[in-house]
Amino acid sequence: MSADESRAWLLIGYRAPAQPSTARVSTWRRLHRLGAVYVGASTCLLPAGAADDAALSALAAGVTEAGGSFDLYPIDAMSIPAHRALVARANADRDAEYAEVVERAEALVTELATESARGKFTFAEVEENEADLAKLRRWLATVGARDRYGAGGRAAAERAVDRAAQRMQEFTERSAGADHPPSVGPARPDRGR
Repeated sequence: MSADESRAWLLIGYRAPAQPSTARVSTWRRLHRLGAVYVGASTCLLPAGAADDAALSALAAGVTEAGGSFDLYPIDAMSIPAHRALVARANADRDAEYAEVVERAEALVTELATESARGKFTFAEVEENEADLAKLRRWLATVGARDRYGAGGRAAAERAVDRAAQRMQEFTERSAGADHPPSVGPARPDRGR
């Protein structure tokens, strides 16, 4: 990627009817999921290449079909200071998301410790907590996919999810052990004493 391409962005401005709020909220959510940096109400910058033409067309259709408008302006390059400021804002957004991942991973570790202290080593607990861990992993992958500029919080989030996975493995092993106690040796036939 050339220096000019790395500073390419898409300026997006949209207007959607206030009521119903469906188109406005949907567009806002979808743009955030793509990694947009909002610079004003219904105005954002999206890193070039963060969305393909089909995704952008679907966004535009959703707003215009609801009676609004959607404008997209490619910015092939911008000044280095402006680009750095946008990258800093994008990284701050990702770091906030990574911090949420860390918080949720720590909550899972706490939950596992609480259930361990209660001796609640059941299959139901394993299943519930495995689902939470899978959700954490998906969320980390989602945030990582929109982390285009190497936000600093990623490493801490990865460590937190790894720690939660390790605690989950330990909890699962203890649960399996509680469900299947070790055998006490072969049974001896009763010889009719």
